[in-house]
Amino acid sequence: MNLGLEGKTFLVTGAASGMGASATEILLAAGANVAACDRDKERLAAMSNGSAMLPIPVDIAEQDQVMAAAAACRDRFGCIDAVLHFAAILDRHTIDELTPEIWDRVMNVNLRGTYLVVQAVLPHMREQGGGRIVLTASDSARMGSLVSGPAYAASKGGVIALTHTLALYLGPSNITVNAVCPGLTMTGMSEGWSQDFIAKIASRTPLGRLAQPDEVARVAIFLGSDAANFVTGEVVEVNGGIHFD
Repeated sequence: MNLGLEGKTFLVTGAASGMGASATEILLAAGANVAACDRDKERLAAMSNGSAMLPIPVDIAEQDQVMAAAAACRDRFGCIDAVLHFAAILDRHTIDELTPEIWDRVMNVNLRGTYLVVQAVLPHMREQGGGRIVLTASDSARMGSLVSGPAYAASKGGVIALTHTLALYLGPSNITVNAVCPGLTMTGMSEGWSQDFIAKIASRTPLGRLAQPDEVARVAIFLGSDAANFVTGEVVEVNGGIHFD
């Protein structure tokens, strides 16, 4: 099935690494335009790939930067057909170690950043008659987790709540809102995991391994394509079967 990606414009956050980098690579190969947003300027510059990619250094917790990124995407490509929002930070502090400063930092990036990205693209999507928004949740919000701390899990629980609520608000504007919900995935966030830990998780997973970034990215791209134009409010598990919703 052809997802009809050629000539479409995607704004991708967290585009310099992990799932965001995989999504950017897949989209460009399919002929899409990509506004690649990340705070890592050097990685973005290294990824720069012709006129179909617009690298935009941005801190998604800063409203003015996010608004400017959306405007830059629209100015360059003429529209924003879909947003794939992967940008986030992982925090492993336990409840005893958490401070208000750590909590606020995690919420500012993972939850505040999510609503800022959605809010920034809405005027453009409404003007063009619709669009696709794909957020990134986490199985830590579904199941709890000792790998990621309570602040991270709570922030991703907020993303799930936003997904459901925004789907209700934005459906009348022909804007769909869905989320991917990855289990443990071999991204930069997995640095420091021991082989024993990875093997333990893999042994509990029906498919017998952890996800690769591109496997999550491809699901997000599907949700951001016209093939999913009647899907909204869904939080899609991409975890190899370790947890069923």
